[in-house]
Amino acid sequence: MQALRLALADLRRDWALSLCQVFALAAVLTPLLVLAGLRHGVLGQLMDELRHNPSMREIAPRVTGANRFTAAWLDAARARPDVAFAAGDARFTAASVQAVALDAAGQDAGRAPVVLTLVPTGPGDPLRPPDAAWAEGAASVVLSAQAAKDLGASAGQRIALRIPRLRAGASDGRDLAVTVASVLPQERMEDRRAALASEQLVLWVQQFRDGLAVPQLGWPGAPPPAGPPSYERFRLYARDIADVAPLVAWLAAQGIEPVSRIGDIAPVLALDRGLTVVLLIVAGFAAAGLVVAVAATQWNGVQRKRREFALLALIGYGRGFMIRMALLEALLLGVGGVAVALVGFALAARAVDQVFAQLQRLAGPACALDGTDLAASAGLTLALTLLASGFAAWQIGRIEPAETLRDA
Repeated sequence: MQALRLALADLRRDWALSLCQVFALAAVLTPLLVLAGLRHGVLGQLMDELRHNPSMREIAPRVTGANRFTAAWLDAARARPDVAFAAGDARFTAASVQAVALDAAGQDAGRAPVVLTLVPTGPGDPLRPPDAAWAEGAASVVLSAQAAKDLGASAGQRIALRIPRLRAGASDGRDLAVTVASVLPQERMEDRRAALASEQLVLWVQQFRDGLAVPQLGWPGAPPPAGPPSYERFRLYARDIADVAPLVAWLAAQGIEPVSRIGDIAPVLALDRGLTVVLLIVAGFAAAGLVVAVAATQWNGVQRKRREFALLALIGYGRGFMIRMALLEALLLGVGGVAVALVGFALAARAVDQVFAQLQRLAGPACALDGTDLAASAGLTLALTLLASGFAAWQIGRIEPAETLRDA
């Protein structure tokens, strides 16, 4: 406590110089906080929006009619660490069916049929909301919000899928009654009339429309080919938006022309990397400048107060005590600088938020840092301040009282 009281008294005596050091620290820290706040605010929200939007991670092959994707190929894709989900898909024409809502008795409810696209799904589908019921086997499907609206159907209701087929010049279609397991949120598959069904059901529908039999459902036709099935398309989702580019390159190397949102993702990722590099460079120069400025100021203070330290040593204060006092002074100056910087950051963040207020896509503040980031910044600043003052403290330990007083 005695060292703290003397440190406070010394700072009060040189209050003008102390304030200059406090504001010098704040001038270094505040711009860094604002720059980091912009990265976490504006850019952070854009990154979160991309990461939480499954369509940004979706990759599909461009339809050429020449591609065939076997079950082994899909298993190899699922085994990749950068793939979150993969499923074989049917041709566009084969996946188009009509659907009608059924009443409680299982009869046509009388609404106009709606054309839906069957979309294969399975475990781990990124479109699946947490804890939502999902499509299984041939008994249930999941409807997009637009499809549910047009059908007038909701979760738990029965609908009939009408699968058309011409065979020997005559209509030979079949109806399949299924339960709506759930309805997707509006933002997922927005404006699409789609029914997510199991990968197996989508394959069966394509085989049936190709004139093949589906014994599992009792649908007649030519015998299905032996061996594992193959698909003309697939649904594939990267695990993260940063994985889209490697997956696109992987597919292109196999002669597959992928369709993705990489054009929307790449600029944001480049901006994130660029801003991170800029932040690190500025932080590096700022840290070096802070250490040099604090070390020079503290060293100069020790030189000015050599006589006072010599007197303290003569009246019984040990070198360890004087070193602690010098470090406490540096710590108090650092705390003051951090406090002023936090106030400056709060004011700057408010001004930045007002500038970006017209951007409707921002769901939160444009410039913001959480408590962890602020605490880390404050801790690092104080650590650098103590490190820089260590040289001055070492100089105190080298003061010889008798020699210093004789020279004075």
